[in-house]
Amino acid sequence: PPGKLARILRMAFRVAPFGWYLGLATLCAGCLPSSCQRTPSRAISAVDSLSRQIAGNVLPDTLRYEGTLVGPNGQRLEYPRTVRFGDRGNVVVSDAQRNSIFYFDAMGTLERELTWDGASVPYLAGLFGDTTVVFSPGSRRIDFISSGVPVRSIQTPAGIAETALQYVAVTPAAAYIKVTGKDIAPFLALLDGGGRMHSRRPLAGSTWHNAGPLRVWGDSLLSFSGFFPVVDVLSTSLQGPADSLVLKGFDSPMLARTYAFLQGKGRGAPLLASSAAPADRFLFVLNMRPGWLRVDVYDRQGHLRFVLLEPDPGYNKEYYPIDIAVRQFSDTKFRIAVAIIEPEAMVQLYTWSTAADSAQTAYATLDP
Repeated sequence: PPGKLARILRMAFRVAPFGWYLGLATLCAGCLPSSCQRTPSRAISAVDSLSRQIAGNVLPDTLRYEGTLVGPNGQRLEYPRTVRFGDRGNVVVSDAQRNSIFYFDAMGTLERELTWDGASVPYLAGLFGDTTVVFSPGSRRIDFISSGVPVRSIQTPAGIAETALQYVAVTPAAAYIKVTGKDIAPFLALLDGGGRMHSRRPLAGSTWHNAGPLRVWGDSLLSFSGFFPVVDVLSTSLQGPADSLVLKGFDSPMLARTYAFLQGKGRGAPLLASSAAPADRFLFVLNMRPGWLRVDVYDRQGHLRFVLLEPDPGYNKEYYPIDIAVRQFSDTKFRIAVAIIEPEAMVQLYTWSTAADSAQTAYATLDP
């Protein structure tokens, strides 16, 4: 729809040179999932066909709706770019339009909205203890915020082209950056306190294969592609070989467009998964589709274990979720936050419970 696409494009042009793959999705793929024209052929690859069979054997489970975060009048979310859970069950949201960070308590009440010099299209790169780590690609810096005050910052490397897509993940022990883009060989690197790159590692594949966020899962660093159901897995030291985690059971109505693009046809690869979040033994993936929320849950071997749907899903072509956060609060219970930019800027909260490893999944062998 023209109004929706215009809004997304305005933000895409602001963000795309600095590493948010929504911009790349819109500009390279040519359309959003809800407005993509159907390809004449419905052919998909053999691997995708087997994944579709696996997905068909998983009975969908229903998320329990908890509430919606929008902020009070005068401080409402405008473009909730990233979302994370804090240690107290609180929710932190970066707003790319307001250039600010929203802090909600565990009950969903806004505690404060934080702005500071240098915040530019911010996204959350890490959250641990009382420290929030924010990457502002527009100002090329990583800010460490403690108790609402920026206490130190890291300047990202100046030698990276302005047209590059950049993704950052920060833990208490390390800071990582992924860089890709047109005419740029994709790579991962560690950043020291001065923003210098160490242990630089090349990544296989083209820009669109590597356009996606970084996540830390235990002692592994996950490099996602929003356009391809394969995750690069490296050690957090960036030493040793990289593995490819194929998401066995990933299904999407847009797989035919992916296959056509791989065959040299079509306008571009469609955005299949806008974000993902690890929690305990599971990887939660936002499976994009026009209409409703779907979250695929995979185990550490990349097998689809659960498919989670919002209560009473219905078709809404304006619906566009952009980020997901997951917090485990018992062996079988999880809390899920989903940042949504259309039809209204908001963060929706859900809970989900599962019996440990019994359940409803039929496995099939898949050779990646």
